[in-house]
Amino acid sequence: MHRPAPAVSPRAGGLRGNTLAEALVACLVLGLGVLAWLRLPGLTARELAAARMHQDAAHAAAALAAALHAQRDYGAGPVAQGLRRTLLPAPPRPASDCLDADCTPAQMVEADLYLWSELAAARLPGARAELDCRAAVVQGPAPPAAGDCTLRIRLPTQGEADSDLLQWTLHP
Repeated sequence: MHRPAPAVSPRAGGLRGNTLAEALVACLVLGLGVLAWLRLPGLTARELAAARMHQDAAHAAAALAAALHAQRDYGAGPVAQGLRRTLLPAPPRPASDCLDADCTPAQMVEADLYLWSELAAARLPGARAELDCRAAVVQGPAPPAAGDCTLRIRLPTQGEADSDLLQWTLHP
């Protein structure tokens, strides 16, 4: 038995060009997805480096608070001295490092601040830091307690003119 060939409808003939356009759009979407996927490792590395630097800054702030708290016990409280110092970039080396010689409490504070500055400069390259024990500024509902110090650290950011400002209120 012979079957007649099916008739070609005008609609079926018009779909042949659409599949080519759909394939081009699909390739474009796939290409954009691959480009975004290739950028992901670089973006992740930058974000991880920024997070690591923030963590190092927090550890440095805790170390400075501990050093200042120890100085208060020796009668050389930074608040009593009204300290306001730029700590990063590192200040000039003090006359005595207090390791091999007896020092006054004020000289011990200077030696501790210098040592902290050297260690922080190694962990936070390009950062700037300032310690202000004259008037602590706290953002939030609680006012600073008498005798607090404010530590401000500016971390450099990649590709931006601005920097991240981190601020802590230390209770030495």
